[in-house]
Amino acid sequence: INIINKITVINYLIMIKIIFALLACILLILPSNSVIANEEKSPVDVQEIFSSSKTIEGENFKYPRGKAEMRLIRVEVEGGATIPLHSHPTPLMGHIESGELTLTKDSGNSTTFKKGDSFVLAANTPAHTMSNSGKGSSIMWVAVASAEGIPTLNPEE
Repeated sequence: INIINKITVINYLIMIKIIFALLACILLILPSNSVIANEEKSPVDVQEIFSSSKTIEGENFKYPRGKAEMRLIRVEVEGGATIPLHSHPTPLMGHIESGELTLTKDSGNSTTFKKGDSFVLAANTPAHTMSNSGKGSSIMWVAVASAEGIPTLNPEE
């Protein structure tokens, strides 16, 4: 009877260890699944796309004097089109939403910006063009830190 009782107790203890091990595994798995199941996408998604204190030339930039004014401009350039030679009297930030645009300075140096690229230009950046060498249109968003009465773009001869 003692041997049978000992075997029963050992089997019982083994069963308890197995049950505890299974419960531990379930508890390790369950929280991660329940967290995932309970995570809902936030109705507000904020993503910083770009930040810079330097221009594409690596220079610092300064804001114009006067009554501050912020501008947000959407520029669509058809395939093959070029924005004529111009300069900007105020700093600006550009972001390419689609396509690609090539900034070409009067000196002939150029930089191509593709979908997802962002850049900063300083006030009075040397005259340049922006051209779309692709077939489809390109969309660029431009944020300008300006002052009332100062134009965003100055055409150059």
